[in-house]
Amino acid sequence: MPRHPSTTPGFRNKNGQEVIANTGFPSDSFPGQTIYRMRCVHCHHEYGSNGVDIHSRRCPRHQDGAKGETLREAPPSLFPS
Repeated sequence: MPRHPSTTPGFRNKNGQEVIANTGFPSDSFPGQTIYRMRCVHCHHEYGSNGVDIHSRRCPRHQDGAKGETLREAPPSLFPS
């Protein structure tokens, strides 16, 4: 699957929303999309976003952005890295 610059960790959109990581979990609201961990560079609020929304996301806390996807943590690995 091709990678897009807007899904690369470190990418910041024009509203100051930065991609932190690909969670690997599927989107609950957009079939076929993956959830990405986002952080607002202004207030440091973290939330989930599907890949197609990253370029236009606004902070749900202070920019009247949509609530975002639920962030989930991966279960612990049986094998230490």
